[in-house]
Amino acid sequence: MTKEEKEELIRQKENLKLLFELSKFLPTADMQADFELFKNMTPKERAMFQEKRAQKIEAMPGDEKMIFTEATEKGLKAIKSELQDVKLALELGDVANALSLSYIAKEYFGKSKTWLYQRLNGNKVNGKPARFTEDERKRFAAALLDLSKRINETALKFV
Repeated sequence: MTKEEKEELIRQKENLKLLFELSKFLPTADMQADFELFKNMTPKERAMFQEKRAQKIEAMPGDEKMIFTEATEKGLKAIKSELQDVKLALELGDVANALSLSYIAKEYFGKSKTWLYQRLNGNKVNGKPARFTEDERKRFAAALLDLSKRINETALKFV
């Protein structure tokens, strides 16, 4: 197999992986197909596509429109959840290297460091990406604030 063939195989594999991952954001085959068309369109073609799509949705019978709406809401919720996880990872940045995440997991959650790392990194657990619940996200923020306060108080002792 040539280098080019290997690279093409890798690209195809990544595209399949991306398509599989997109299924949580675009829950129906119709939505996925439309997305594949949409992403290669010019801005003018996209505007026309959106108009036609809106007309198509408007013309849907009640049941079909309800199913479409539910699928859209499901996709939007998945996007929101994914964005919250990405935002958390970006905001945490290299601070994670300076903190004992093991300590945070044990003291603030009563869990193992593996549990915390799974949520911070979105690792798959039982086939699904591990995520913080809203309560856990707030608890993690409170833990960081508490540690920040304690570090600040300790630093002031050295001034």
